[in-house]
Amino acid sequence: MRKLIALTAALALVASLGAAPALAGKKKKVHETFGATLAPFPKLAAWGDPVGLTKPGCSSGQEDVHWVAQEFKAPGKGKLRLYMEGFTGDHDLYIYEPGSDLPLYRSEGSQYDGTDGPEEEIVAPLKKGQTVLLVACNWLGHPEVEAHYEGTFK
Repeated sequence: MRKLIALTAALALVASLGAAPALAGKKKKVHETFGATLAPFPKLAAWGDPVGLTKPGCSSGQEDVHWVAQEFKAPGKGKLRLYMEGFTGDHDLYIYEPGSDLPLYRSEGSQYDGTDGPEEEIVAPLKKGQTVLLVACNWLGHPEVEAHYEGTFK
Protein backbone atom coordinates (compact mmCIF):
# COMPACT_ATOMS: atom_id res chain seq x y z
CA MET A 1 0.00 0.00 0.00
CA ARG A 2 2.86 2.38 0.82
CA LYS A 3 4.40 1.73 -2.58
CA LEU A 4 1.09 2.65 -4.29
CA ILE A 5 0.83 5.90 -2.31
CA ALA A 6 4.47 6.77 -3.05
CA LEU A 7 4.00 6.00 -6.76
CA THR A 8 0.80 8.11 -6.91
CA ALA A 9 2.54 11.02 -5.15
CA ALA A 10 5.53 10.78 -7.51
CA LEU A 11 3.26 10.76 -10.59
CA ALA A 12 1.30 13.76 -9.26
CA LEU A 13 4.56 15.66 -8.68
CA VAL A 14 5.80 14.92 -12.22
CA ALA A 15 2.43 15.96 -13.71
CA SER A 16 2.39 19.26 -11.77
CA LEU A 17 5.96 20.09 -12.84
CA GLY A 18 5.03 19.43 -16.46
CA ALA A 19 2.01 21.73 -16.25
CA ALA A 20 3.96 24.71 -14.82
CA PRO A 21 5.68 25.70 -18.11
CA ALA A 22 2.38 25.40 -20.00
CA LEU A 23 0.68 27.76 -17.53
CA ALA A 24 3.62 30.19 -17.57
CA GLY A 25 3.35 30.69 -21.34
CA LYS A 26 -0.41 31.25 -21.34
CA LYS A 27 -1.42 34.64 -22.72
CA LYS A 28 -4.18 36.83 -21.29
CA LYS A 29 -6.63 38.22 -23.84
CA VAL A 30 -8.65 41.37 -23.15
CA HIS A 31 -11.65 42.73 -25.07
CA GLU A 32 -13.97 45.32 -23.53
CA THR A 33 -16.23 48.22 -24.56
CA PHE A 34 -17.09 51.51 -22.86
CA GLY A 35 -19.07 54.55 -23.90
CA ALA A 36 -21.58 57.27 -23.11
CA THR A 37 -23.90 59.86 -24.58
CA LEU A 38 -21.71 62.94 -24.94
CA ALA A 39 -22.13 66.54 -26.11
CA PRO A 40 -19.76 67.84 -28.82
CA PHE A 41 -16.77 69.94 -27.74
CA PRO A 42 -14.94 71.22 -30.86
CA LYS A 43 -12.14 73.03 -29.01
CA LEU A 44 -9.39 74.51 -31.15
CA ALA A 45 -5.99 75.86 -30.11
CA ALA A 46 -7.04 79.10 -31.84
CA TRP A 47 -9.44 79.73 -28.93
CA GLY A 48 -6.51 81.10 -26.94
CA ASP A 49 -5.32 77.89 -25.29
CA PRO A 50 -1.54 77.73 -25.16
CA VAL A 51 -0.55 74.75 -27.30
CA GLY A 52 0.89 71.92 -25.22
CA LEU A 53 -0.30 73.32 -21.87
CA THR A 54 -3.88 72.02 -21.87
CA LYS A 55 -5.46 68.71 -22.77
CA PRO A 56 -5.90 68.43 -26.53
CA GLY A 57 -9.17 68.60 -28.44
CA CYS A 58 -12.41 67.42 -26.90
CA SER A 59 -10.57 65.73 -24.01
CA SER A 60 -10.21 69.21 -22.48
CA GLY A 61 -13.99 69.39 -22.04
CA GLN A 62 -15.84 68.05 -19.02
CA GLU A 63 -15.72 64.35 -18.06
CA ASP A 64 -19.00 62.48 -18.70
CA VAL A 65 -20.28 65.50 -20.68
CA HIS A 66 -17.73 65.73 -23.54
CA TRP A 67 -15.52 62.72 -22.84
CA VAL A 68 -15.66 59.37 -21.08
CA ALA A 69 -12.75 57.41 -19.62
CA GLN A 70 -11.93 53.85 -18.65
CA GLU A 71 -8.92 52.98 -16.50
CA PHE A 72 -6.92 49.97 -17.68
CA LYS A 73 -4.10 48.10 -15.95
CA ALA A 74 -2.01 45.87 -18.21
CA PRO A 75 -2.02 42.29 -16.90
CA GLY A 76 1.33 41.70 -18.62
CA LYS A 77 3.57 43.04 -21.36
CA GLY A 78 1.73 43.49 -24.64
CA LYS A 79 -0.06 45.82 -27.03
CA LEU A 80 -3.44 47.40 -26.43
CA ARG A 81 -5.61 48.43 -29.37
CA LEU A 82 -8.13 51.21 -28.59
CA TYR A 83 -10.57 51.94 -31.42
CA MET A 84 -13.92 53.37 -32.51
CA GLU A 85 -15.65 52.72 -35.82
CA GLY A 86 -18.94 53.24 -37.58
CA PHE A 87 -19.84 56.49 -35.81
CA THR A 88 -21.34 59.64 -37.31
CA GLY A 89 -19.42 62.91 -37.10
CA ASP A 90 -15.99 63.39 -35.55
CA HIS A 91 -14.90 61.54 -32.40
CA ASP A 92 -11.36 61.25 -30.98
CA LEU A 93 -9.35 58.88 -28.77
CA TYR A 94 -6.57 59.47 -26.26
CA ILE A 95 -4.47 57.38 -23.86
CA TYR A 96 -3.17 59.20 -20.77
CA GLU A 97 -1.12 58.27 -17.76
CA PRO A 98 -3.41 58.91 -14.77
CA GLY A 99 -3.00 62.48 -13.53
CA SER A 100 -1.30 63.77 -16.69
CA ASP A 101 -2.68 66.42 -19.08
CA LEU A 102 -0.42 65.29 -21.94
CA PRO A 103 -1.54 62.15 -23.77
CA LEU A 104 0.83 59.25 -24.37
CA TYR A 105 -1.05 58.47 -27.60
CA ARG A 106 -3.83 60.11 -29.62
CA SER A 107 -6.06 59.52 -32.62
CA GLU A 108 -7.65 62.69 -33.98
CA GLY A 109 -8.66 61.80 -37.53
CA SER A 110 -10.81 64.35 -39.30
CA GLN A 111 -14.00 62.78 -40.58
CA TYR A 112 -15.21 65.99 -42.26
CA ASP A 113 -12.53 66.63 -44.87
CA GLY A 114 -13.18 63.38 -46.76
CA THR A 115 -9.71 61.93 -46.09
CA ASP A 116 -10.58 59.59 -43.22
CA GLY A 117 -13.47 57.20 -42.77
CA PRO A 118 -15.48 57.10 -39.56
CA GLU A 119 -12.87 55.39 -37.42
CA GLU A 120 -10.19 56.13 -34.86
CA GLU A 121 -7.47 53.75 -33.66
CA ILE A 122 -4.48 53.66 -31.32
CA VAL A 123 -2.16 50.68 -30.82
CA ALA A 124 -0.08 51.20 -27.68
CA PRO A 125 2.68 49.03 -26.22
CA LEU A 126 2.21 48.58 -22.47
CA LYS A 127 4.39 47.16 -19.70
CA LYS A 128 3.16 44.69 -17.11
CA GLY A 129 1.23 46.55 -14.42
CA GLN A 130 1.16 49.84 -16.34
CA THR A 131 -2.05 51.78 -15.65
CA VAL A 132 -3.46 54.06 -18.33
CA LEU A 133 -6.61 56.11 -18.83
CA LEU A 134 -8.44 55.35 -22.09
CA VAL A 135 -10.43 58.39 -23.25
CA ALA A 136 -13.10 58.62 -25.97
CA CYS A 137 -14.63 61.99 -26.76
CA ASN A 138 -17.06 63.76 -29.05
CA TRP A 139 -15.33 66.53 -30.98
CA LEU A 140 -18.25 67.28 -33.29
CA GLY A 141 -20.37 64.21 -33.89
CA HIS A 142 -23.37 62.11 -32.98
CA PRO A 143 -23.80 61.97 -29.18
CA GLU A 144 -23.42 58.18 -28.90
CA VAL A 145 -19.73 57.46 -28.30
CA GLU A 146 -18.59 53.85 -28.00
CA ALA A 147 -14.96 52.75 -27.78
CA HIS A 148 -13.49 49.25 -27.78
CA TYR A 149 -10.17 48.00 -26.48
CA GLU A 150 -8.48 44.67 -26.99
CA GLY A 151 -5.07 43.13 -26.59
CA THR A 152 -3.04 40.05 -25.79
CA PHE A 153 -0.63 40.17 -22.88
CA LYS A 154 2.12 37.81 -21.65
